[in-house]
Amino acid sequence: MNIIQKAMGLLSAKHNPADKEERIFFSGLGSYSHQEFLRVSAALRAGFVISSGIGQMPIKINGENEKGEMFRLLNKEPNELMTGVELLEMVTLHAVFTGTGRAFIRKSVATGKTTEIWPLHPSWTQSGWTYKDGKYVLPVTIENNEYLGDFTRDQIIEVSTPRWDIMQGINTSQTCANVLGLSSRIQDRQARLSDSKAPYGILTTVEGTSDGRIVKLKEAWSKQFGQSGIAVVDFDAKFTQMMQTASDQQLNETFNQQIEEVARVYGVHPYFLMKTGGTGAQSAIADTLLFHQVHTMGPWIQRWEAALDRSLLKDTGFEANFDETTLVRSTPNSRAEIHARALGSGGNAPWMTQNEVRSEWGLEEHPDGNGLVAPNAPEVGAGTIKAPNE
Repeated sequence: MNIIQKAMGLLSAKHNPADKEERIFFSGLGSYSHQEFLRVSAALRAGFVISSGIGQMPIKINGENEKGEMFRLLNKEPNELMTGVELLEMVTLHAVFTGTGRAFIRKSVATGKTTEIWPLHPSWTQSGWTYKDGKYVLPVTIENNEYLGDFTRDQIIEVSTPRWDIMQGINTSQTCANVLGLSSRIQDRQARLSDSKAPYGILTTVEGTSDGRIVKLKEAWSKQFGQSGIAVVDFDAKFTQMMQTASDQQLNETFNQQIEEVARVYGVHPYFLMKTGGTGAQSAIADTLLFHQVHTMGPWIQRWEAALDRSLLKDTGFEANFDETTLVRSTPNSRAEIHARALGSGGNAPWMTQNEVRSEWGLEEHPDGNGLVAPNAPEVGAGTIKAPNE
């Protein structure tokens, strides 16, 4: 049996889990689609920002406690090779850069319960969903063209970018190949121009120089190269020093503009691509974080929650709920003000207990801190809200 078949646990009585040492997964992106994003640092950073944001949020399972099996699979150990963070990041990266990220839900043949979750490499599912024998299935084929089988939607966790058709998300990297390609070429040119070992000028020999002399010139140029960028040669030659032209200077501005273009492509604020100049983010960090939460991470969180509810948690009575508190932690002063209001300051109705606030600041629980406190209560965390005439 194929090592992938063993890992994915296809329905077979011959499955032998003892052979797990043969499993080797994901040696690279293979030949899948357009890969310019790998060579553009801003694009790669955009993918990391989104995937890391998804990975850092714990997933709460409404209706199940933190010791439940679904909580364990999504947050701790989805399979024997990965952590929950790694699974979320990988599938999200696939979705950001190729349009669709998928994972296989492995279930026990005996009990029908989910036992593992395995990410599917995009190159294994290039054909996408196919209508076959009266239903839609996802054909899975490994890189060596070995056919594994067809999987139904209930067996696949699928997260995608917005869709133009019902089969798969828009491949952003391929659609914006020209933008990413231009960024890649600009980076390459900048790298060549900044090479400290290359004098910025043209070296010419006098007319009639023999081939042997030219070879000697090349050797002298490479051997006698100094930190000043001027080579010393031992026969007649001419070196013309060149200054940086206006077009070369414009190249730097174009490079900065390409970072903004990449930010538009992937929906990430330029501040998170380490472009702080001209963004105004230094003086408006709270607004920048709000933009990131609402416009960048918000859609991806909803896509993940819907995908998990659609397949993994279907018919279980549970619902996925990403804990977004890690995204809204701004400055200490802002957090303190929010928590003060949450505890009931200013006459507000409290909606957090003292221990809930303490946990977000990394503090131990207070013995009497599990109840909501009335706005005018003398002791914070010691009681519950009372009716006006009580």
